[in-house]
Amino acid sequence: MKRYLVVTSALLLASCAGLPRSLRNEIAQEKERLQQAERQLKHSEETVRDDIAHSPDLFKGTPVVSEWPAKLQSARGTLDRASSDLLQLDKFSGRDQDRAERLLRDERSLRESALRDSESVEEDAAKWLDFQKNVPHYLAEMQREYDQIRAADLAPVTQTVTKAEQDWPAKKDVLDSRLATLRQSSEAAETQWRTTEAARQDAMAGKATGAEIATLIQADEALGADARNLTTGANELTAQSAQLYDAWDKILVDLDTSHRGFDTVYEEKIKTVHTRVGNKPGEVTSDEHWVDVSPSAYRSVENDLGMAIAHKDAGLFDSEAQTTAQPPGFAYIAPPSQGSNQYGYWTHSGGQSFWTFLPEYLIMRELLWGHNYQPIYINEYNGYSTALRSGRTYYGNETPASPPKYGSHGTFTQQGYAGSRYVQSGGFKGSAYSSNRAAEPYSAPKSFRPEPNESPVGKRFGSNSGGQRFGSGSAGKGFGSGSRSMPRMPGKSFGRRR
Repeated sequence: MKRYLVVTSALLLASCAGLPRSLRNEIAQEKERLQQAERQLKHSEETVRDDIAHSPDLFKGTPVVSEWPAKLQSARGTLDRASSDLLQLDKFSGRDQDRAERLLRDERSLRESALRDSESVEEDAAKWLDFQKNVPHYLAEMQREYDQIRAADLAPVTQTVTKAEQDWPAKKDVLDSRLATLRQSSEAAETQWRTTEAARQDAMAGKATGAEIATLIQADEALGADARNLTTGANELTAQSAQLYDAWDKILVDLDTSHRGFDTVYEEKIKTVHTRVGNKPGEVTSDEHWVDVSPSAYRSVENDLGMAIAHKDAGLFDSEAQTTAQPPGFAYIAPPSQGSNQYGYWTHSGGQSFWTFLPEYLIMRELLWGHNYQPIYINEYNGYSTALRSGRTYYGNETPASPPKYGSHGTFTQQGYAGSRYVQSGGFKGSAYSSNRAAEPYSAPKSFRPEPNESPVGKRFGSNSGGQRFGSGSAGKGFGSGSRSMPRMPGKSFGRRR
């Protein structure tokens, strides 16, 4: 068998000759894993069949008699699709690298899914037999699960959800539904415990029938699920409620490729900026870290250096994040027709309109744009808004023929990212900016630039116009308020659409 695998892998490497060696090695390894998954599935089918035949009284009339074979049959179909995907890779050449990587990921996902299903069915069957052999142990476990459910206190999560619903009314239905699910788990557990009283008494006396044991097994599984749901579900619902008060951006601050042995490693450096909104607006934190990514994921963002490759606004769950890359910070700007929001307001001066961030969000501006922030004028925002509605990335081109302002080859981006690994390795080669370095030499970034027509005096970073420390607030500038010339907005506007 070992020799067969070596020969098969060699043939597969030869058939994919145009692809990179690292990818060909992955394909060959996946061939071996697929064969191992096939053996595991066959073992599970035989084991489950033998287990059901071993205790006919236990399994008679239970749903698992048909559910388990059906799940294994489905796993076999999934594994067959994985095998078909792997065979298609034989025909790929170097020009098909992206397609080959996608197909390999699909194949791997199918194989792993089939393997999980087959192993879970085999484990379930083994537990049924073990329950029948060790009834006292499992009865004690059922008692512990029931006691845990009865002791669960939903008052704290209920309080958290109630406040979130008041602040974000658009999420009330979702939060109510998830809280109701937790309460139903508690009620279901009570019902389960009462209906199995006779079976538990017979089991404790050592005279339970096969059908009663089967009932207790199913009740034990249900109680375990209810206990887990109440514990983890309450924590998850609390965390989801907290997500509504958090806006965040994932900024692509660097890209790099390197070699580990024969493999090419693709990396992204991501800065995650969190902005907390609520009773203390302006609480901003950030962190940066390198992450390994697939070649296709790397190429998908190679034009997006300095961009927000993911953004989640306050009032949304993390699962609702927007993943179309856009210039950083644009998502916090209110439509001109709205005029302002909790982050800032549109200023009109000298016949032009530009966006002004409130003092409490200047640190957010700094983290998103760096020291080279330039005012966002209304024409730029309109271009961004049009691109966003159509699902496109906005790079800030004034005309189709003009160089981009944002992204890897954008003139604005290259002022702040000249020291990145991506730039140092020649990532900007061929861009309009790099071909004109003599005309536009790079200079060290300055501190905050004043807004147009704004005096820099008394406007240091970390201070507002009144000379107060950052975060200390100012008269008439609470959360949700407008500009110096704008009327004060209601103090709690968490759920308002911007």
